Amino acid sequence: MIRSALNICAAPLRRATALLDRGDRALGLGDRAREAGGATVEFVILLPVFLLVFMSSVEASLLLTRQVMLERAVDLAVRDIRLGGGAVTQTALRDDVCDRALILADCQANLLVELTEISRSTYAVPSSAQPCVNRSTSITPTPGWATAGPGKMILLRACFAVDPILPGVGLGTQLVSNLDGDSVRMVASTAFVVEPD
Repeated sequence: MIRSALNICAAPLRRATALLDRGDRALGLGDRAREAGGATVEFVILLPVFLLVFMSSVEASLLLTRQVMLERAVDLAVRDIRLGGGAVTQTALRDDVCDRALILADCQANLLVELTEISRSTYAVPSSAQPCVNRSTSITPTPGWATAGPGKMILLRACFAVDPILPGVGLGTQLVSNLDGDSVRMVASTAFVVEPD
């Protein structure tokens, strides 16, 4: 029974092979000429897939490196605020983060820093999304700014807008299609208490 089922399934394949053999003989192709180019077809089909995976991994690794550098710069800037008494301006804090995150291109124009005081009675953090630079419009949101005085609990959020390296390829396409602008937003946040004098 199984043998008859296999013969039924193999019959169309034998007919297709015979038809191809007749076509090859009509064109004057020998057995070796029919198989030439088989590796080229596989190469042409698989090369774009491998390139897509390679380019996506490069994109992801550079975005991860930028994210790590942003978080490190924010942590170092917060350490200075926490130990130094907390008196800092928004521009000075942004410049401090940018000076420490060397890999972030055009940092002063693409970074927004926000300080928010957290109430010690409720410990409620802001429910709104982190404001970030939107380069598709000319409007830059004004981030909140709380004075970081001794004994206050402060939430610092920093948002950096970065362009994908290859916005139309692989991961870059996916990242840009999920956003309302043309850039990827990287957010770093941390909470701290300013040391009393």
